[in-house]
Amino acid sequence: MPNPRRRPARDDELLSASVRAFAARGYFGTSTARVAAEMGVSQPYVIRTFGSKLELFVRTHAHAARAITRTFRDAAGGGFDPDRLGAAYRSLVVSHPADVLVWAHAFSAATAEPVIGAESRRQFDEVYRTLRDAGGSDQELWAFMGRGMLINNLLLMEAPRFADAYDFGPLVDLVFGPSPESPRGAAGAPRLDQE
Repeated sequence: MPNPRRRPARDDELLSASVRAFAARGYFGTSTARVAAEMGVSQPYVIRTFGSKLELFVRTHAHAARAITRTFRDAAGGGFDPDRLGAAYRSLVVSHPADVLVWAHAFSAATAEPVIGAESRRQFDEVYRTLRDAGGSDQELWAFMGRGMLINNLLLMEAPRFADAYDFGPLVDLVFGPSPESPRGAAGAPRLDQE
């Protein structure tokens, strides 16, 4: 539960830092000390402010998920158009990969941590409803969201960074655009060490 004495802008700033901290190693691989360092505060402050690591991750995941849902809501103004919605998601992935990584890390932690599982299902449902309300049928959402999950998995395995070492390089270029290091061209593949 948010502390009423903290300003919402400060809360947003802290959760944005938490997104950056959890993006690289997920829930299980990130300590509250690492999150505190990214926030620029002490570890006791993080626990006092957010409670347990589990509560912090759930709040962080919700923060990242809001960016994803907002991206789809903003792009869905003219109805369900997979090209327009896909371009909006790709833009989010390229400009803020940490949000998408935290979103994806929640899915992988869902079976081990029931609270994360419930939150990830709730957030997935929010995206689903947003796209359905834009006019997408279940058949269209199956194809569209499946492509989004491919993007998430490519990010999780750092495929843009290592694409030239594998045969799937052309697929990565199709999804993200050729990386500057790629002999196939230079565009904007996301870098996980930037945000």
